[in-house]
Amino acid sequence: MKPIVIMFTLILMSFNAVAEECPITPDNITEAIENHIREIRASEYCPGRSIRTDGVNTIVVYTAEGACDPEEESAAGLCGNHWERYMIGSINGKIIGPIEVGRKGELSDKEIKITGNLIELTGLAIQPKDSFCCPSLPQTKKFEFSQDGFNEIKP
Repeated sequence: MKPIVIMFTLILMSFNAVAEECPITPDNITEAIENHIREIRASEYCPGRSIRTDGVNTIVVYTAEGACDPEEESAAGLCGNHWERYMIGSINGKIIGPIEVGRKGELSDKEIKITGNLIELTGLAIQPKDSFCCPSLPQTKKFEFSQDGFNEIKP
């Protein structure tokens, strides 16, 4: 019985390790995301990381959970039940961003499209009768990017 329990424990531990890994991004983007998460004293929700590339440019949207005020004494990532979505990019190898593109109660993106120097994020937003868990209003945000950063294109 003891070998079965040990084997079962090892299997569960390996599933947990895989579940916590973030999708692979270029090293310079991974480092920039980690620096940003550390700077805002948050934790990243790795399964929420989205990546798109057009061969030269790479765009990543990621989730920061429980960001802390610099004066907050709580451990990083434990300062509330809130999340923000950020976009960061590597444009011809240069990091641009991050820029906040959504948050709890706002856009919850599902898809990233890159066309030339335009990025389109599509997803769902909260309607007045929706609960925070279940956005249902289709929404799109568009951004133009260059070596200088991202600029949101307002409708």
